[in-house]
Amino acid sequence: MRATRVKSDSMALVLTVCAGLAVLPERAFTAALLPDTTKMNVLFILVEDWSANTPGCYGNPICKTPNLDRFATSAIRFDSAYVQAVCCNPSRSSFLTGLRPLTSRVWNNGQEMDKSLPPGTVTPPEMLKKSGFHTAVIGKFFHTVEYAEKQLLAFDRIESYGKPPGWEGPGPILKFPPVKRAPRDPAPKDKNSKEYREWRARNSDRYGDSGLVPEEEGDYRNAQIACALLKEFAQTKKRFFLSVHQSRPHTPLIAPKKYVDMYDPAQIPDPPAPPVVEESLYPRRLTVGNPDIFIRRQPTPRQAKEAIAAYYACVSFVDSNIGMVLDELERQGLAGNTIVFIMGDHGFHLGDHGFWSKYSMLESTRRAPLWVRVPDGPANGQVCREFVEFVDLVPTVGELVGLDLPSNLEGLSFAPLLANPSLPWKKAVFLVENESNQVVRTRGFSYMEFGKGPVPAALFDLEKDPWETLNLADDPAYAQTRQEMAQLLKAGWKAALPDSIASK
Repeated sequence: MRATRVKSDSMALVLTVCAGLAVLPERAFTAALLPDTTKMNVLFILVEDWSANTPGCYGNPICKTPNLDRFATSAIRFDSAYVQAVCCNPSRSSFLTGLRPLTSRVWNNGQEMDKSLPPGTVTPPEMLKKSGFHTAVIGKFFHTVEYAEKQLLAFDRIESYGKPPGWEGPGPILKFPPVKRAPRDPAPKDKNSKEYREWRARNSDRYGDSGLVPEEEGDYRNAQIACALLKEFAQTKKRFFLSVHQSRPHTPLIAPKKYVDMYDPAQIPDPPAPPVVEESLYPRRLTVGNPDIFIRRQPTPRQAKEAIAAYYACVSFVDSNIGMVLDELERQGLAGNTIVFIMGDHGFHLGDHGFWSKYSMLESTRRAPLWVRVPDGPANGQVCREFVEFVDLVPTVGELVGLDLPSNLEGLSFAPLLANPSLPWKKAVFLVENESNQVVRTRGFSYMEFGKGPVPAALFDLEKDPWETLNLADDPAYAQTRQEMAQLLKAGWKAALPDSIASK
């Protein structure tokens, strides 16, 4: 049930009354401390393949993200936010439906979302439009247009993205001068062919200078389109849901030269967790190649540093574009009435374990950046270290803006954490690679089971081994821990809910 909120001018009284109380019911705490969000706008900024280890406010001393660092002082940064799948299509299908991959029936990029979802599944644009929001998307939202034709029809405006059959919205709000590009290079249909592998090498396996100035880049233009739409929303007073896409730092790792020049590869440390083929959970990555970059061979130490520097350049470019959108939100007087979510769609390996992509059940894939700002939220500027999952986004948005949500959602609204980031919350998070390869992660351990793989199971002590390099699954000293983690994985997400909710 959605809580009713009181205005923030009662906050001081509530804090006085609550002083000395050990625990308040989660929804009551949310109702008391959050402002009334039920009439606010919603802005999503979605960034592809984004390692949580890169933004400065997440602790990276090299990668420059001044706009995100500034935003973090007025938002809540979630330090332990985890996706539910290992790549884009299943991850987005999960966090845009509130269903986990084994329920959505989407756990790889080849599964067509709208043909796999359970009947009656609804997504945020559909729910928000029904509730009176003007809905707009700029760039990628679902994995492809073909995978979500019905869902995309719920957008009143679609920019920088293909249009589904039957959509009759307005044309582009901005027109840009053409950019001189290489001739179109479509992907061969047979993904197992030599021609496809060569196409991947041409279009993904590269890094460095894009050869374009920022104004010619699609991500920059998406930010400009967002600014134009925000101006329009401010003038028309429409209550809006807007999603803005940034394609970098997805491969190829290329950015305008001004951002590439910000980083000296010689100053980049070597990747942690050096690869050992005999101990790798994904040995083909080390002997055959990675899916996105260095797809035919492992890089030299120099190439690894150059690729990480290029990834940082992409992140800094995205940071600049996000800053443009956030500044326009302020300029148009919309920041005080707009809930902002900034997030990656999953993580990315930057050479750790010899990996240069996602597609693993390890921490670098599981964990992604997430910030949420509720205007005048009492905890803004704080860091939440409690576990949240991206499958929680739909129920969270729904609670904040007052949606009638489906009863089959498999996420949990983390709106209470926006009032109190240290409220005891989930005990574990879950991710799947497919029906038989799954992982559960608690504070102390990660445990994986493989239907197909070099080992049937893997257990890592995250306090002693945060990079998951020493598999303890067969260590007698950890036999009880393995049994407990296996039981938790089998019990599933409901067994990891907060005690006060699980007992209801």
